[in-house]
Amino acid sequence: MGITVTAAAVLAGAVVPLALAETGPGDGVPRGLAPFYSQRPAWGPCPAPDWPDLPGFPAPQPPEGIDCATVQVPLDYRRPDGPRESVDLSRKPASDPARRLGVLIPVPGGPGGSNLSVPEDSTYDALSVRYDIIGISPRGVAESQPLLCEGENVRRSARTRMTDAEMREYAEELRRHDQECERTAGDRRPHFTSANNARDLDVVRAVLGESKLNLMGQSYGTYVTAVYGSLFPDRLDRNVLDSAIHPEWTWREAWRQQPIAQRRTADAWMTWVAQRNETYGIGTTRKAVHATIEALRRDLEATPVEIDEGWFDGDSFDLAVGGMYDAPDWDYFAETVRTLRTALDDGRAVPRSVKKALTVQRRAIEDELPEMDAGLWESTNCEAEWPRDLETYFADMRAFAERYPYGWGATGAGPHECTFGSVERTEPLVPLRRTGYPAGMVVQQEFDPATPYAGGPAMANLLRHRLLTVTRDGVHVSYGSNECVTAAVNAYLLNGTLPKAKATCAGRPTPDVPADGSPGAGEAERPSLDEHTVAKEAEMARESTS
Repeated sequence: MGITVTAAAVLAGAVVPLALAETGPGDGVPRGLAPFYSQRPAWGPCPAPDWPDLPGFPAPQPPEGIDCATVQVPLDYRRPDGPRESVDLSRKPASDPARRLGVLIPVPGGPGGSNLSVPEDSTYDALSVRYDIIGISPRGVAESQPLLCEGENVRRSARTRMTDAEMREYAEELRRHDQECERTAGDRRPHFTSANNARDLDVVRAVLGESKLNLMGQSYGTYVTAVYGSLFPDRLDRNVLDSAIHPEWTWREAWRQQPIAQRRTADAWMTWVAQRNETYGIGTTRKAVHATIEALRRDLEATPVEIDEGWFDGDSFDLAVGGMYDAPDWDYFAETVRTLRTALDDGRAVPRSVKKALTVQRRAIEDELPEMDAGLWESTNCEAEWPRDLETYFADMRAFAERYPYGWGATGAGPHECTFGSVERTEPLVPLRRTGYPAGMVVQQEFDPATPYAGGPAMANLLRHRLLTVTRDGVHVSYGSNECVTAAVNAYLLNGTLPKAKATCAGRPTPDVPADGSPGAGEAERPSLDEHTVAKEAEMARESTS
């Protein structure tokens, strides 16, 4: 989310795309970047995946028909003769060269994600007939040159509701982690920006010998795609933004909005449960269900439940309540709450079935946390301004602990490594616009907690793209997981056919549990808690191997 500027423009405070301001005469290559744009990478077999040396479990072989290569890009595009960074690529050529439409790059999320394995993914089979599918590990993610921080990501151990003392301790942990990042890679950190990711994509375009790119931005990759179109409008063709970042929420507001979205979805679940009080007995109104949830949370905070993987306490419960964007699990969690509450109210030991359910539900949520290389997420966020006054964050965290405690809770409104100002901002954010490249499509999920729904309409309106809404679902990145979305995206990328205005795709349905007053209310046969757990474990196993 940045823009390249000349040294004179920086001094003048102007915003001038480097791709336009520093282009040499007649060659369309930014001045000083010819060595990068003219690279001819050595394509060869992809490295074999890392695999433990276990008897009876042979290591997987490199995928057939897929090549890999590495290209070099400048660390700082203003100083192309300086240090370099690596971008790793993978490639599966179009299977029908006579009808080839070009290259398609799924731009990964994060910041800190990699899409290097996408050429192997059967999700893209229909597209790989006419597109070369290109996987990419962006700068700082490439295995040959990762941007790493010492220490752990502090947010993974943060609490959803904090006392003032805990907030200050949390801020100090972030300060220490920022210092660790600075010690590890301080000279590199300012150059891991969305604008530089977009510039790297244009080097990749030239290296691949293409006049234009087709991009499928995913999560954070939607922002990089929009930045690319703003900097290089004549070099972008078809483009899809799946789970769009809100164009005005960079970056602090993007994280503040996540607990707000999680509370909105939790409220939808509580309303659904209240309409089925004959089944669950948790409350007849959303307010009553909420009171039950808060009372249960206090019990778990006072006396955590020992489960297979540690303890399930009040924070674990907040995270689970905030995980109700997965609508098919609404009955499973409601039954877990009902059974747990009954046991605690009766003074009985928590049943083994509940402990197992809590273990699996927490694992399911943790499995959906993005895997990001340490260092990228912390650094890229600093391309935007963050408040320096800790009291600004603490006031927000107190409010969020009361109003939006579920999911990330107060953590979402808390400080960041960027709060402490160690990462220099080298340029302003890129003004997003669409002038000179075709209209694309935005796909947004109603219950998505990572990229809340408002980001979809906002990005679609700004870029004059066509919006496709996935109703009643929170699956982050719908392409490949929702048949309707996949068909619509394929129709656009293969045929240029955009969805109709106000188009929708149905998300996964809520469980078929009759509401009170309906035939069979409170009497319909439903899976037992153990049967729910077995089914959820099987679903997670399928997803981990797909």
